[in-house]
Amino acid sequence: MVFEEWVTANARVSTKPRKKLGIDDILAFFQQLATLVAAGTPLLQAIQMGAEQAESLRLRQILGEIAARLSAGSSFHSAAANYPEAFEYSWIEMIRTGEVTGRMAEVLRELSAQVQEAREARRKMRGAMFYPVVLLCVATLAIAAMLRFVVPTFDRMFKEMGAELPEITQFVINASQFVVHYGLYIVLGAGVAAYLSRRYYRTDDGKRRVLGVIMVLPTAGDLLVQSTMYRFASNLALLLKSGVPMLETLDTLRGILGSNPHYRDALEQARRRVASGQSLASAIEESGLFTGMIVNMVRTGEESGQLAAVMERVAPYYREKVESLIAKVSKAMEPLIVVGMGAAIAVMMLSIYLPMFNMSGGVK
Repeated sequence: MVFEEWVTANARVSTKPRKKLGIDDILAFFQQLATLVAAGTPLLQAIQMGAEQAESLRLRQILGEIAARLSAGSSFHSAAANYPEAFEYSWIEMIRTGEVTGRMAEVLRELSAQVQEAREARRKMRGAMFYPVVLLCVATLAIAAMLRFVVPTFDRMFKEMGAELPEITQFVINASQFVVHYGLYIVLGAGVAAYLSRRYYRTDDGKRRVLGVIMVLPTAGDLLVQSTMYRFASNLALLLKSGVPMLETLDTLRGILGSNPHYRDALEQARRRVASGQSLASAIEESGLFTGMIVNMVRTGEESGQLAAVMERVAPYYREKVESLIAKVSKAMEPLIVVGMGAAIAVMMLSIYLPMFNMSGGVK
């Protein structure tokens, strides 16, 4: 009996709540909400149930506040718009469409699928870059530790012995002395530079210039453009399938891609041209920022009246292309980091052993 009580008290019926809010929490909420709404559960009650079962304490708080707003007569999409940390701009637009059209269950299923796809893409990207980033950090710390602690010891030893130092040894010792005397200032300077760079990037002009430079670089520019094409195609398909009119869809896409001022301006220009009667394909082609494949597929979709379906087929192509680019960058970085680290350590070891060899050769 005691054993059964222990099992009942400690069974993993529910997980321990956590403070952080992640995409997994949002995905679980949308999947649960779609199931409950499809089963006939009122929206307010479904959100309250989601708040009770959410593992994230922050999500519980957000859903509780949304439920309170709904009880006061607010709509779901307007209440969710107050929490951009949890609900992206395109998700809110889809929820609004579901409320207007009465197809909330269907829209939530589509939304759950998109969130899950975004989570998988993010997981693959992080997984591909994890090892090179860790390797780079370890290499940097190892070289800094050798310059700070190992080389100074041999420097004192060589001075006591009065050894004549080769140029490579003197170079490494000078680098070590620079790190010892100015290491703290280097770290502080790097921190200040990172802070100022981040502040500058948050401005519209800074973001425009930085992203503009990245867009013209090889590999980095390809990655940025291809990932933007994926987001454009996937969100265009999702919004049109949910019943959002074209002009409102372009407004939403402008918000989704608004982190890049170049594409935000291009979509604003495209919206004006579409409003004046021009086709979407011609409008985005004139911007010069969309790939030829996207332009041609949009034109095909418009001519056949199947734009949402065509974009839905194009989006996976660009997702796979982005994942392939990230994998290539990751695989290219690994040997470069290893070779660079090995070369740096070899130079330091050589600089240490050369004076020893010279001194041992001079002993008779």
